Amino acid sequence: MSAQIKDGGPACGRAGCDAPSVRKQGRQYLCAKHYRFGQMRVRAKRDGKVVPAAEQMENLLSWVPDLVCGECHRQMNWLAEDGTDTVLTLQHYRSGSMAFICLSCNSRHASMPGDTFCSMPALHKRCPQCEQIKPFSGFARDNGRTGPIKLKSWCKACSSTAHTNWQRNNRDHYNAKQRENRASRNG
Repeated sequence: MSAQIKDGGPACGRAGCDAPSVRKQGRQYLCAKHYRFGQMRVRAKRDGKVVPAAEQMENLLSWVPDLVCGECHRQMNWLAEDGTDTVLTLQHYRSGSMAFICLSCNSRHASMPGDTFCSMPALHKRCPQCEQIKPFSGFARDNGRTGPIKLKSWCKACSSTAHTNWQRNNRDHYNAKQRENRASRNG
């Protein structure tokens, strides 16, 4: 269990790191970077994936200039309270390589077969219903979503088909709702 430190704390307890601590984990004070490294290592172990050593993680970090996601090119952060969808995560590619990308890209990668996420054209998205990669214009907007891509999961064609099928299968319910709506508008 970790405790959040308010108004800064002593320097990070990791050797060679003099950044101010933001968490106390057990008896050790950790900066945001080393706290996040620990979280990612624990998650990798829990998921049965390769657990990189701290030196490997530092080396991977050198490939991420200014903490910018290599997939969506947004600024990443260390802690979830600074923005959940842009928190830095460790991506295990199916080829065996690893990289740091934002949580939003990591989640989208997980929903696609193989490593097809890496070869998907810019401004495109995969519809999980028809399993096709389509341009953003093929998806309806969803302002209730978090993250950079505020689009519905299903493409417009699949959504329309599903809605038509629901109307057909629930005709009595649909007609009753339509009558209620007309009555409330006509007052």
